[in-house]
Amino acid sequence: MPKLRTLSLFLFCTTIFLSACSEQKPSGAMAADTIYYNGPILTMEDAQKEVAAIAVKDGKIIQVGTDEVVGAHNGEKTEMIDLKGKTLLPGFVDAHSHIGLSLQLMDQVELTAPPVGKTKNIPDIIEKLKAHQAAKNIAKGEWIIGWGYDPDQLEEQRHPNKLDLDEAFPDNPVYLLHVSGHLCTVNSAALDIAKMDGKIPDPPGGVIVRMPNSKEPSGVLQEAASFAMRGHLPTPTEKEKLRLLELAQDFYASQGITTAQDGITDIKSMQFLQRAAAAGKLKIDIEALASFQYAKEFMGNPEFPFNTRKDRLRIAGLKIVSDGSPQGKTAFFSKPYQTEVPGCAHDCRGIPILEQEQLTQLVTACYQNNIQLYTHANGDGAIDLLLQAHETATATLPDSNADLRPVIIHSQFVRPDQLEKYAAYKMIPSFFTNHAFFWGDVHLANLGTERASFLSPLKTATDMGITYTNHTDYVITPLSQLFLLWSAVNRITRSEKVLGPAERIDPWEGLKAMTINSAYQHKLEDSRGSLAVGKLADFVILDQNPLIVDPASIKDIAVVETIKEGVSIFRK
Repeated sequence: MPKLRTLSLFLFCTTIFLSACSEQKPSGAMAADTIYYNGPILTMEDAQKEVAAIAVKDGKIIQVGTDEVVGAHNGEKTEMIDLKGKTLLPGFVDAHSHIGLSLQLMDQVELTAPPVGKTKNIPDIIEKLKAHQAAKNIAKGEWIIGWGYDPDQLEEQRHPNKLDLDEAFPDNPVYLLHVSGHLCTVNSAALDIAKMDGKIPDPPGGVIVRMPNSKEPSGVLQEAASFAMRGHLPTPTEKEKLRLLELAQDFYASQGITTAQDGITDIKSMQFLQRAAAAGKLKIDIEALASFQYAKEFMGNPEFPFNTRKDRLRIAGLKIVSDGSPQGKTAFFSKPYQTEVPGCAHDCRGIPILEQEQLTQLVTACYQNNIQLYTHANGDGAIDLLLQAHETATATLPDSNADLRPVIIHSQFVRPDQLEKYAAYKMIPSFFTNHAFFWGDVHLANLGTERASFLSPLKTATDMGITYTNHTDYVITPLSQLFLLWSAVNRITRSEKVLGPAERIDPWEGLKAMTINSAYQHKLEDSRGSLAVGKLADFVILDQNPLIVDPASIKDIAVVETIKEGVSIFRK
């Protein structure tokens, strides 16, 4: 009986809504192209979290509110879309990922560990590489490339090295990208191409890990040494890159993302994105971050205008990499790691990529040229360097009230005293709570309970009034925004420990971190990130409401549809 009463009430309300809409048909600018109703519609605005309906015209929102208010925009040609209880909210604004890197790796060998992939040991890696070599008919002398291997999840509990790879691939250079993106493993053929031998010193900001009791490279390269090797890899043709770009955008759209980020973009990659945009190949917006390695080429160059969106592409800021990976043990800390670090004998605190003076110069140049600063900083040591650079740079600014909004990407092991400075300086930490699941157990071993438990401290940041975002860092972890939300709400590790229970947040704050807060991070809060009149009709529709489901099942929520400026670009 209760179910019948509920159904009857629903049918009655729907009938009233539709009849009210049909009594007066607006015309011209008042009539909506589309009206969505009958489902939880989450605005991501604290003042009014949920509305009954939303109206869209010409790719923008023209009304949100009650059935009666929105129904006044129901015209002769308005399409009425019944959500049937599904949840609509703003399209996800990607706070940090690498859509450009995904193009390079999309057709290469995926080597991730369970539960994402199936790689459990080094023989699995060799087997997958051999299968790829056969399937692609890779000839002698051509590169074999894999990505996503994680030594902490391998049965051997170590990196594969050149000896493992040489035996299986004596005639091909092999390159394996570590799951962090900050290290790689290569074989002897690849080392020969890069002219890395026992006589070459470590590059500034990098380490060439050596064989035991020897100066000969082991094949494991960290930070700058890894980046140097990447420069020798082959690049796809223009036609192939356009095909991969389309596939990548489709994948982002399938995850409810309507604005994506390319987290570090070199000159050639930026030029490719510009050509693709000009040719009308972008179906979602892309926020590209110019690489600090090409700062001089980007800054002041009319070919690369910052802060100007054209054909759905915008150069949003400059990306600086100031340290490495905590699971790769190259993130820079004020105190040493508690476990052995490859390539380091004592006081192993990680690798600062830039010296203080270099970092300060880059930060100052960004602030003086109105270029938003995005800095990768994982360890508290790297954050100290950045805060010092910020203090020095802002002392030279003529306008102390400039809207800088510097973003500290990852900020994983920020200290409480550093968070206080974030708040004072209006800095935006872009946290990375997926680490709690994928490497929480590893961080406990490497860093100890106190440091590991304060990883991505979202609740403390919330209580301090800090605007923060959360990201997947794809391809480092899966692109799923719902898994990301699950990790922020639950903070569960692979071994099912709760890592830092005091830092868990509720789903509403978690959703804000990937919608309105992400829009604010990119200085786009006037056009997206929440459901308000005048903003883009960028929506994602979910099969369940994240605010009311069991928190443990948030990761199982599915994206049903993604709408970009009123047009459906993904439908399950």
